[in-house]
Amino acid sequence: MDFLTDSQIKELWDKVLKDITEHISSIQLYKQDDTFLGETCTVQTTFEGGYNATLFLCADTALFTRLAQCVLQSETVSQQDVEDFAKEYFNIICGHIVAKIFQAAHVSSRFSIPDFCTGRIIPEDKGKIRFVLNYKSNCNEGIQLIHQNSALEKSNA
Repeated sequence: MDFLTDSQIKELWDKVLKDITEHISSIQLYKQDDTFLGETCTVQTTFEGGYNATLFLCADTALFTRLAQCVLQSETVSQQDVEDFAKEYFNIICGHIVAKIFQAAHVSSRFSIPDFCTGRIIPEDKGKIRFVLNYKSNCNEGIQLIHQNSALEKSNA
């Protein structure tokens, strides 16, 4: 199979995001129709190659903090720890997605090093948003994945 549908891509992202989160922290994510986020942070990356997309992962700062505390096994984490963890967390998730897409569609891609910012970044051109996945954690913290400009095809390069 050379192409994946939006539905298949959503399923991949959903499974990887929930599985990785639970594996590293025992925090469970539950799909929601909409997610209200409080104080947030955003990590973002761009995929290139056979799979082209820009991804934004917005989450309550409290969730990124709790994930960092779980991984670092410390109640006390700095803002820099949270930022570093959020980028690495997204990096791991994106790496699994690249592998899953290659396995499913034999399409190779790469992604850039994730960027981090405080606040919620929303894509400027909302018309190019392919889908949004919303979750709440088992402690009612919100997390949202915004998938923009997806085109899954074999690269001619």
